[in-house]
Amino acid sequence: MNKIKTFALAATLCFAGAASAQEKSVAVEHVPAFNAFNHWAGQLGAVPETPVGSVQSVPLTLAGAAAGDTYQPLPVILGLPDLPLVGPGASAAARNWSQQFNYQGLILRQVVLDAAGRKRELRGMGAPLQPGERFKVRVTATFDAVAAVDQVIGDLWYGRRTGQVYPQAGLSVQIKAGETVDLPLGANEYFLMNRPANERLVVSVRHAKASPEGRSDQPAYRQDGRIGSLYLQLVPRGKFPAIEQAVSQAQ
Repeated sequence: MNKIKTFALAATLCFAGAASAQEKSVAVEHVPAFNAFNHWAGQLGAVPETPVGSVQSVPLTLAGAAAGDTYQPLPVILGLPDLPLVGPGASAAARNWSQQFNYQGLILRQVVLDAAGRKRELRGMGAPLQPGERFKVRVTATFDAVAAVDQVIGDLWYGRRTGQVYPQAGLSVQIKAGETVDLPLGANEYFLMNRPANERLVVSVRHAKASPEGRSDQPAYRQDGRIGSLYLQLVPRGKFPAIEQAVSQAQ
């Protein structure tokens, strides 16, 4: 009987030791969030630019859209998050961004045509557009996303969201994790804002499951740099990323 108890105790200790070793093998790693994201973004490489052909302007005004829901923007903070990037493999985030990380990210850039319509200039989202400039919004996300562009009319504090202007209402643009997509999609299509400064656009990039109830309620942190405007959002377990950025013309 004692031999049986001794064997059982030894087996229990062996199992506990194996479990402890397994826990150590998946230990959570901590690294500075934006440092890791900058490295990941830098690994993407440049997007091949094709020659500009016959430019087609995509107007961004909804005819007769004076009414709409009050615009309450999702918060964007120009700064750094307090918490580090956490998750198995966080130290290797520069090569592979995991959906298990506590942060998910987004890169946005404006691709702006010069007045002659021949050269493109890449700008971060902090630079307002000049009246008459034609542009695309270049999107890269760490997660599988859907994107759309809405119109907002009114001043800074009392704007109204009048509806979706791209793509047509009821549709969205699907983007794979790590894929770079220009909005609008057509190679020679460019947005053109043709109202005065009270018109703004809102570029929304979210996970397909980020419904109003399912999306993260955490702010997005933004850093503007050489690569473009980088955003990180803390995404609690069971929630999904959703990031918005307003686009406006200089007054």
